[in-house]
Amino acid sequence: MSTEQTRQVVEKYFSSLENGDLDSALALLSPDIEFDLPRDEWNRVIPYLGVHHGVDEVRQAFAVRAETTEVLDYAMRGLRADGDTAIATIYTRAAHTRTRQEFEILDAHEMVVDDTGRIVRWKVYFDPNGEIAAFTSDANGRLIAAAWNGDHATVSEVLDFGADVNHRDPASGLTALMIAAGRADAPMTDLLVGRGADVFTADSGAGATALHKACQGGSLDVVRTLVEAGAFVDAVAPTTGHTPLMDALWFKFPEVAKYLLDAGAGLNLSTHYGFSLKEHFAYELNVNTIGKDRLLLAEKYLNARIASDEEQVATQKLMAAVSAGEVDSVRALIADGAEIDEVFPIVNGFNDGHTPLLVASRDGHTEIARLLLSAGADVNATEPTFGAVPLHKAVYNGHVELTTMIAAWPGVNLDFQGATNGYTPLHDALWHGYEECARAVIEAGARLDLVGHDGKTPLDLAVEVFGDDHPLTGAIRAKS
Repeated sequence: MSTEQTRQVVEKYFSSLENGDLDSALALLSPDIEFDLPRDEWNRVIPYLGVHHGVDEVRQAFAVRAETTEVLDYAMRGLRADGDTAIATIYTRAAHTRTRQEFEILDAHEMVVDDTGRIVRWKVYFDPNGEIAAFTSDANGRLIAAAWNGDHATVSEVLDFGADVNHRDPASGLTALMIAAGRADAPMTDLLVGRGADVFTADSGAGATALHKACQGGSLDVVRTLVEAGAFVDAVAPTTGHTPLMDALWFKFPEVAKYLLDAGAGLNLSTHYGFSLKEHFAYELNVNTIGKDRLLLAEKYLNARIASDEEQVATQKLMAAVSAGEVDSVRALIADGAEIDEVFPIVNGFNDGHTPLLVASRDGHTEIARLLLSAGADVNATEPTFGAVPLHKAVYNGHVELTTMIAAWPGVNLDFQGATNGYTPLHDALWHGYEECARAVIEAGARLDLVGHDGKTPLDLAVEVFGDDHPLTGAIRAKS
């Protein structure tokens, strides 16, 4: 095939397409045509991309394109041929048929013509970003609509195509996960959590989390998925003060309430309108006439949890001895095989979720802490309120001897950053002005470069608390 013949075939092909004569264009293709519109993970939103073999597959690709794309302008911008191969440059302006967003593409088409004057190979080189943007401009809206409609397939599809899994419904302020949770849609919840949906964020109307919505929807499977994904069982809505447990009781889902009770939900929290949880529940018992049997079952679970908490407190003799500072009792209990790292129940008190070592460290019981550590207590145990470890507790309260001992204990994490403010034990020591505690953790090898949630390093706090000219500030600066 000569260069001129190749040029003529390709020119005729694109002229036919420009004139809307698809049949004439396809007649110039070899029955064995290989048409390659490169497809990868980044452009898979465009449905007609891929390798197509034979005229029928090419025709089908054009049909799919016509369903999704309205061509507004189409023209050849350049054509060069060399032997049996031609390179054509094609300009297209189009709009997606659903989103109506326009885009422009300048493609390079490499085409090989055989001796019969038919195109046997056709490969397109293009930048798909504009087209992808047009195809996906409504992805977030489709995600929210699909979540409301329980359309799992569409949710999965639009997430594949770049929808923001945490996009909010403009009307309700809910994310797709909150919608699925409220609708008690367990498969949808699993899908969204698996795709990275935020289980911690709150809605923009009431400040409720997906777990609150799940407790309103009543699906135990949804609640379990969210809790196992890390959702806070005691998240408080800033408008009502409701926790998920309060909502589970209010909406009369006793098995959901039992699950949260078993997960350690707090019982001594109050609403923002003045009711304690127990008063809130008593009010519900009083005003409900339908579904009271479910409320009574929830009351049974609630009372069982109260009794369990009371029993745990009564049987935790080691914790009682540590709290009282009774060294001999602690020694005897350890010798008798007491559980060293027993965890105090959640009763909305000062010891909630604490191990004996955390309490000893907080309260300054140095000898008791030594006994506990020697017996194998976890030196890095974390309590749930502030996300602090024993070393935080010691420095926070200025216990110098205790700080020095814990900081030198094998396996201690000197640089643990608390969940509340990102402060390390060194940050806490400086923040509270305990110079000797700060020096103890520095000498033990604490890092000086870690940054709290307020953006402050230990040096920043030293300057702020002790002053720029203080010897401790100078020592930190010299080591930084």
